[in-house]
Amino acid sequence: MTSPYLVAILPPKQLSLQIDGIRKECARIFKVYRALKPPVHLTLMFIPGLEETFETNLIKCLGAARNFQPFTIQLLHYNSFPSNHVVYIDVLANQALQELYKNIKSATSPYQKEFKSRFTPHFTIAYRDTKTQFEQIASYYSKETFCAEFLTTCFTLLKHDGKQWNILKEFNSKPTNVQLKLYL
Repeated sequence: MTSPYLVAILPPKQLSLQIDGIRKECARIFKVYRALKPPVHLTLMFIPGLEETFETNLIKCLGAARNFQPFTIQLLHYNSFPSNHVVYIDVLANQALQELYKNIKSATSPYQKEFKSRFTPHFTIAYRDTKTQFEQIASYYSKETFCAEFLTTCFTLLKHDGKQWNILKEFNSKPTNVQLKLYL
């Protein structure tokens, strides 16, 4: 059986509740609800379908990406991907986050068919059911402001059970001077 997996950074509970409140406000105002299904997260890697027999190996491979110092993620204002009809809270460019993404991309390469060419970290507010109202939603949030930051000390592997995303494992930062071994 195959399942989708998501490698993500989950913000602290208080910030997650704040962002979820924004998603719910957007759903109430514009009648768009798809963004309410997944937990509040910053996607590092999405694996659309993986045989569950490879789950243990995936977890071992992701362990190699824990070699990072905790770092701060800053969220500032709203933005959008017009081609995908996505409205989101923007994450400021951050070298440590780029490095973590690169390490996770490398660790998950045996389980990926292809990678997105560009990594644009963000927290989604509305997507998928926004096509007819996208311009309105994007315009509304372009006038709004948002500012927050949090310390990232881990990333999380989530698995979809057919109904919802569930936390499978958290990978806490484990900085070392030695390259961690990849298990393939």
